[in-house]
Amino acid sequence: MKLVYRFFLSAKHWQIFLLIFGAYCVGQFQAMFSVVGAHSPNQIGGFGILFWFAMALFGFSFVAWFWSMGSFLGSIVRPELKLRPALFHVALIYPVFYAFFFFEFVLTTKTSSGSLIVPLHLLAMFCVLYIMYFDSKSLALVEREIPVSFSDWAVPFFLLWFFPFGVWIIQPKINRLYIENLRRA
Repeated sequence: MKLVYRFFLSAKHWQIFLLIFGAYCVGQFQAMFSVVGAHSPNQIGGFGILFWFAMALFGFSFVAWFWSMGSFLGSIVRPELKLRPALFHVALIYPVFYAFFFFEFVLTTKTSSGSLIVPLHLLAMFCVLYIMYFDSKSLALVEREIPVSFSDWAVPFFLLWFFPFGVWIIQPKINRLYIENLRRA
């Protein structure tokens, strides 16, 4: 895990973008070609190994990037300002399990039980938003070294939310903080 941690903290913004967004695009193109190439509606859903590999790489990379940022920023923020990491760790794990459950339950059973899927999906959305909150607030706390309000961490939060744009601004800050931390150690 240390290797993953170091990779995501020292990788350049374009490397993170290519890894995460590239894996997502490959998976989506594979899904699109599977649907277009299907000769009947019964063949839709067999997306192939490339789709599942690309989506697994996308999901792992995305979660690993957020985990690396949150863990690193949480470790260097002043102790009196530190956020509690317990909910952050749960929020990282739940969407991964939910994604597997969703694909297994919805795509294989061909049923849509809204009474089960909707609350689970809303919980997954809450977890993702909490992860972005934790990382953006931790970044603001590290940079300012004083208690922060919403206006201090709102910009990083929305940059993380709109990942394809935010990675170009957030990752250089993470790189700078990581290098500074290595020099101090």
